[in-house]
Amino acid sequence: MVQSPVQQTTVTDALVKVVTERADRVFGLIGNGNVDFISALTVAGFPFTSVRHEVAAVTAADAYYRATGTMAVATATYGAGFTNMTTGLAEAQLARVPMVVLVGDAPSTGRRPFDVDQTTVTVGLNIPVVTLHQDNAAAGIAQAFDMAADGQEPVVVMLPYDLADAPVDDVQATSSYEPIARPKASDAQINEIARALVVAQRPLILTGGGVVRTNTGPLARKLGDTVGAVFMHSLTAANVTGSEHSLGIAGGFTPEYKLPAVQAADMVLILGATSNNFQTRKGALFGTDNIYRIDLTSKWNLTLPQANTVGADLTDALPRLVDAVKRLDPTPSNYRDQLAELVAQDTLATEPVFGTDGRLHPRHVAERLNGLLPANRQIVLDGGHFITWIGERLDIPDPASMIAVGTAIQSIGLGFGSAVGATVGTPGKFTTVISGDGGGQMALADLPTFLHETDHGAVIVFNDAAYGAEIHQYAAIGADATAMYLPPIDFAAIGQAMGATGITVNTLEDLDTFAEWIQHGEGVAVVNINISTEFAHPAMRPGATG
Repeated sequence: MVQSPVQQTTVTDALVKVVTERADRVFGLIGNGNVDFISALTVAGFPFTSVRHEVAAVTAADAYYRATGTMAVATATYGAGFTNMTTGLAEAQLARVPMVVLVGDAPSTGRRPFDVDQTTVTVGLNIPVVTLHQDNAAAGIAQAFDMAADGQEPVVVMLPYDLADAPVDDVQATSSYEPIARPKASDAQINEIARALVVAQRPLILTGGGVVRTNTGPLARKLGDTVGAVFMHSLTAANVTGSEHSLGIAGGFTPEYKLPAVQAADMVLILGATSNNFQTRKGALFGTDNIYRIDLTSKWNLTLPQANTVGADLTDALPRLVDAVKRLDPTPSNYRDQLAELVAQDTLATEPVFGTDGRLHPRHVAERLNGLLPANRQIVLDGGHFITWIGERLDIPDPASMIAVGTAIQSIGLGFGSAVGATVGTPGKFTTVISGDGGGQMALADLPTFLHETDHGAVIVFNDAAYGAEIHQYAAIGADATAMYLPPIDFAAIGQAMGATGITVNTLEDLDTFAEWIQHGEGVAVVNINISTEFAHPAMRPGATG
């Protein structure tokens, strides 16, 4: 009698067991270094989304997390596959996105001539590395999941090329990870902030991604309501408090007519927001130095060095702060009642619809889009000058409905890839990716991926045939603009060639065609909107984002 050979459990089997238990989807692009891993996932029917460029594996996973709150997982091969990922990895690290990234690596016997020292590169991005061995595969990747979730950061897992099919005896995912010790605010620090809130005549609370991640939006609102504070939020925390007493997105996205109301605040409390240059208008957003921050780290104090940062986890600090404020029996500020007087008149009605070049003013376009996009909108932003108009004019129902992968590292060209993760994560929403023509051309590889994955959504391109941000920040002060202009390209025609509905917009009335398509069309519409380079958003002044 001939016995069948015993099926040996491999490193890949151990990895797949952990991933399928700890995640619900993987984004990636197949290659030599991860072919066994992806093949094992797909043959088992596990949800896998294939992208066309490795950076999109990371940005799609990133957006998936932002849309769903579910752990992000991405994979690529070694060498060029890994190096193509690095911009997305840097963004995820800066944006505090928990993500496990499994990449192929050089063989355990040593690097080949074409191999890259991937560990050095990853450490240079301030991202933790877990290198797998034949005897730690399950435990190693389980530890990576623990590290990513606890540290709110990406973790790169290196799989040496020669170990994918190596046999293993133990597939137990026993992680030895020790959780990070969170900073804890002292009672004195909590009481100091409480007193500052209560004595302020016009307190303002700025909420950020930390509030979203900790689900403390209701607590932040309760705190603000107790003292009569006005709210603002970062780009990643849209409407997280659900308060009608909000001045919208902070900083560069704040319309000029709302700035007097912001600068009237005599006390500012920042909760879990990474006060970067653009968000604070390089420190000039507020009219007071009476600023407090509660966050896990003080590293984002660079643009607000006067801020008093209290290191704390919001889930611990906010309930204590609410109690401390209530004990002071505050009389709510009338700041909210003053807003009607402090907010100046919107200038939109007085602004021209067209530039002298016959192309549209982007502010009018953004206002019109706000009126025609469905209520179940999910906006995915690429980077570029156009995002100032979108942030200023579009109403966003909740944080998961505004996804801007790339803003933390000030990158463009990540929009179409990140839109893949958003549309896969929340297929019931009308996912609309908005890009400039410069970033759109950089990201074209994964436009068809988005079209394939989306039942009903849109791609909107603010097309000025230029790198608009550079024109308004650098050509405006004397830099030669030759390299800032791009050859004209018709994204509507490109979209149509890829199977989408193409719509060209030269006038505001042309947007009626898009509105009609939203009501009755199917699939994806690619809308090419020709805008003028003559209009600079006030926040896009020279040096605004550098």
